[in-house]
Amino acid sequence: MEAPSGLVEVAERRLDFLERLVDGALRKHELVDELGHSRSTVNRAIDELEAAGLVAGETDGYRTTLTGRLLARSYRRFLTVAADVDAATETLAPLGPGVEISPAALRDADTYRAAAPDPYRPLERIDGVLAEADGVAAALPALPYPRLLDRLRRVADAGEPVDLALTDRTYRHARERYADTLGELSAGDRAAVSVADGIDVGCLVADETAILVVFDADGGVHGVAESADPEAVAWARDRVRSLGEAGRDVTEELAAIREARAARDGDTGTGGTGRGAGSAGGSGERSDNDARRGGIGDADVSGFDAFGAPPARGGGGPDPLSAQGFVALDDGLLGGDADPTGPLHATPSFAEVDAGYVLDRTALRDGSRRSIADRLIEGLAAGDDHALVGPAGSGKSTVCRLAAVRWHRSGRGPVLYRPGDEGEPFSATDRLRERAVAAEGHALVVVEDVVDADAADAVGVARGLADRDDVSFLFDAREERYDDPDSLPLNPSDLEYRRRIESRRMPRLDERETERLAAHVAELTGTEAVADPGALLDAVRRPEGDRPGELLCLVHHLVRTGDLLDDAPSTAGGRDGNSGETDETGLEASVSRAVRDLTERPPPTAGVAVLANLLNVAGVSDVREFAYALADDETAPEAVQRALDRLSGTVLVPTPTDPDRAVHQEWSVLFLERLLEREPEPVVARRVGRAATRVLELADDPARRSRIRRAVGGDAPAMDRIERDPEAWAADAVRAVYGVGRRYPRLAGLYGRVRYSWIDLPDACPADLRDRAPEWVVRMYVDAGDLDGATDALDAWRPANEAGEAERQRGYGDVARRRGEYDAARERFDRAAALFSAADDRRGLAAAVRGRAQAAHFAGDYEAAYEAASRAHAIGAAVDDPIAIAKSLMDIGNALDALDGTDAVIDHYRVARGLFETYDDTHGEANVRTNLAVARRRRGELAAAKREAQRALDGYRTVGDEHREAVVLLNLGAIAEQRGEVGEAAAHAREARAIADRVGSDLYRAFAVSHLGSAAQLAGDLDRAERYLRDALAAFEDLDADSRRAMVAVTLAEVELRRGDLDAAERWLDRTESLLDEHAGRRRLAMVNRNRGVVALERGDLDRAAAALESGLEQARAGGFTAVEARALADRGRVAAERENTETALDRLTAALDLGRRIECVRAIVPAAEALAALLASHPDPDGLGVDAPGPIGEGSATDPAAYRDLADRWRADADGVAADFTASGSEAG
Repeated sequence: MEAPSGLVEVAERRLDFLERLVDGALRKHELVDELGHSRSTVNRAIDELEAAGLVAGETDGYRTTLTGRLLARSYRRFLTVAADVDAATETLAPLGPGVEISPAALRDADTYRAAAPDPYRPLERIDGVLAEADGVAAALPALPYPRLLDRLRRVADAGEPVDLALTDRTYRHARERYADTLGELSAGDRAAVSVADGIDVGCLVADETAILVVFDADGGVHGVAESADPEAVAWARDRVRSLGEAGRDVTEELAAIREARAARDGDTGTGGTGRGAGSAGGSGERSDNDARRGGIGDADVSGFDAFGAPPARGGGGPDPLSAQGFVALDDGLLGGDADPTGPLHATPSFAEVDAGYVLDRTALRDGSRRSIADRLIEGLAAGDDHALVGPAGSGKSTVCRLAAVRWHRSGRGPVLYRPGDEGEPFSATDRLRERAVAAEGHALVVVEDVVDADAADAVGVARGLADRDDVSFLFDAREERYDDPDSLPLNPSDLEYRRRIESRRMPRLDERETERLAAHVAELTGTEAVADPGALLDAVRRPEGDRPGELLCLVHHLVRTGDLLDDAPSTAGGRDGNSGETDETGLEASVSRAVRDLTERPPPTAGVAVLANLLNVAGVSDVREFAYALADDETAPEAVQRALDRLSGTVLVPTPTDPDRAVHQEWSVLFLERLLEREPEPVVARRVGRAATRVLELADDPARRSRIRRAVGGDAPAMDRIERDPEAWAADAVRAVYGVGRRYPRLAGLYGRVRYSWIDLPDACPADLRDRAPEWVVRMYVDAGDLDGATDALDAWRPANEAGEAERQRGYGDVARRRGEYDAARERFDRAAALFSAADDRRGLAAAVRGRAQAAHFAGDYEAAYEAASRAHAIGAAVDDPIAIAKSLMDIGNALDALDGTDAVIDHYRVARGLFETYDDTHGEANVRTNLAVARRRRGELAAAKREAQRALDGYRTVGDEHREAVVLLNLGAIAEQRGEVGEAAAHAREARAIADRVGSDLYRAFAVSHLGSAAQLAGDLDRAERYLRDALAAFEDLDADSRRAMVAVTLAEVELRRGDLDAAERWLDRTESLLDEHAGRRRLAMVNRNRGVVALERGDLDRAAAALESGLEQARAGGFTAVEARALADRGRVAAERENTETALDRLTAALDLGRRIECVRAIVPAAEALAALLASHPDPDGLGVDAPGPIGEGSATDPAAYRDLADRWRADADGVAADFTASGSEAG
């Protein structure tokens, strides 16, 4: 490289002088004043510049020559460019040397990287710029996040210019996944889409802002550089234009997609179908029947309206809000037909709410009981958006409807209401915003199931109107989905806005609320209230999170006492609330009787019942219409009608205005579950398959659709919908049918094992969906924990493409990991990751890499776990998935915890917890708190550990995760055991064992029994401890869990040590090492070496004891295992005492006492205190020893043996009265 010339060196050194003299001539003393330099510095600078010909002296002072002026300006530009480039270095790091970027693109740019602590900041910047843009030009090698296309579509819809250039691969991916959005985008009058080569860095211009988008090797966003400098904007705009002009224009190709969609959906109108055609936005009134008509969703349970109410015939098109499920509350809607008993069977209509037929639910707050709806109204009236969160069957939609009706009746302002699973997917955000803003008074918008994909855009509208005090939003959300938003279809800004939404939880029923409900039901039905509502409440309590809600169960009990159900007579015991009768009059018993009765009847009753319940769980209306799909040459329509009549009062609870009204979905879920329990799985799968296939085949068979029209008397809205677009209907219907099992994995048996699936997909089903069904079935079995079923399904699945094979390999990996086959799991996850990468599926890639990290961690390969978790973190950031980021941070923290136990572990957990809290992921937050509790306990911070564990326990109980609840109970037991609180430790273990028995987890039961053994060992009940531990060992052997067997074996070694059987102890230690093999972590190694040291000490082999204890101490300190460290210190003190090295023994024993006292470790404190007492008692002159009094011992007692004996007695775990507690609520053998 050529060295810079002397001229350049002078300019660099004296640039401030040159730049100042460009503006005008100055004398030397003036330069001293202007620049603040000394006179000598000014003299030297002028001499150098004059000698170089860059300045010249004139009568009025010195000024730059032409050369000096040119060089000053050029060099300043160079420094500016260098500063811009330097600031963007990290952002540009993934780009190769051949990437074409002008320095102008970086002029005054702000850079943002996808890295902690704010890894999604780049996406927020992009989304924020696009949200308010009046024109966009972009050239992209990949999509930064999926909703970017929707942003561009909205700009194009507004008539603004949109120029989009994509690489061929990205275009094909977007056309396949987001065809409708691209088609609508390209139809804009000022929109153009092209496919171009040479797009190696993202370039985006929105109005007067330019953004460079840099992607990493995995296709994720690495960072962005954002500039509003005119040169940067001009360069970016020219870059996009040149790429677009050089590429292939695909605008017309994409416009054809929109034209096809318009042809499919454009024949909608407002004329008479026998139902009110009014809407949320137009004239007329929409019937409550139509307001409840729902749709069916994707296989991940999001809603869609393949079976929804058809648009009315004739006239102009409907208001988009009405077509997409919104209804405006008005007096006509509230004054419709109302059935007093309707809310006892199904979600109430608005007319039934207005008539007072629903209970105004209350909850205790600050010592007084208040209406939940009124509290919501108060907060909404103050302008705060709210979310009402609760489990299925808890009554949250009823509370939302009551709040909406009261808001309307109060005259505050209009109410726009979108029931769950209603209409088409909501996308008319601009129309909703306009309606809300233009409303007179304070507008209330209520959206049920807002976390579903078809309703989620409402969150963005709420965010956009957050600063207005005359518009409020009320959202309803199912708890299990709200608390685990792994796949929420929200953009980064909407996810961030969820923090500002006031979340309120549906409270559990208490005795007072049960009394109110009983009186309410008695008033509606004209019957006598039950005598003991509290006994009924006890009967319906359900700890399992996936069971029907307590409210649903309780209402069923109360309705049965009034003889309002047709399936069985009530009994006096049930009427009186006799608890001994609850099993016979309960919801489960009622459903079981219905299953028996319907399946024992001749065809087609069972088939119609199965289909009706399947469609009800899928959120489908028009059940009666679809039931006639089961009519054929052997089954007359009249037989179907008789079967439907038999379902009245159980599955169907018709009203004069809604003959298709069905029971609560949870009743149907329980029906299908009981059906699987009653009949062999292949029989049920065949029954379900036949019914589902007959419905799906309607997409291919116009003749059968005509027969259904004749059977129902001509008006067949569902058949109308199919005929408008059979292919679109078939796609939605297939997703809906399989969505039932995806939402409720315990119903996987309905679909067979892939090998004998009886559901035939129609010819109209799109090709890209045909390979999804086996994938969905596999995931059902995996999520349900049926590993044999999952394996059978995986073996039978033959994917048609790379993406399908990737999912299949990931499924095998999940099964292997859950079985403890960690090497096989890692191999499967590696295969899946390679296939996901080849298919350009980054979300799948992130999941596969996380799976590999977890498998490596469980296998004890913590370095590999750390590497995989770190990669998963990078991919999660790239795909704009903050929950995936949080989970990977937790995995990284777990790996670090196993590797070195530094403070970095806590830091990772804290960041992960912050993300989970930010996005209201209660389950994820509980997971982090569980890990934090373990890490805190390991460090001896027991008070903090207990706080974290208690909060984790609250979180798991909130979301209903009993498996994790058992884990936290065992952690709380371990904390109590470390403190010597044996009774509390045993109680936690017993409770965990009861949960394990209830959920059928052999693994957690084995954990609980081993904890009982450890507590018994601490209490000195060695025989009982051995029985428990051997039972746990056998259970772990059955599970092939070697690391867990090693855990038990080392505890059994300690039992034998306390008995004095050194040979037996050594055999258990040998077994421990053989089980651990090369996967021994520091904790296990520290425990084994410490115990080997104690065995050697008891044998009198002091050298061997010292070496083993030293090794154990090093491992404990390296891993941060303070309890093992304290015990090893005490044992090393005993070795020194045996060697008569008194000073060393005193130092080690007092250190063990200090550490043991700090971490509250009874197993270290007691032996250390006893050893100190014995050492001082045997010394001829204890007062002459220089003993530094340990923390719990006063200075005056530092050499008093009695003080240490008292200390040991105070901390000693007392076995008196504890033994009986071990067997409470369970057998002694565990």
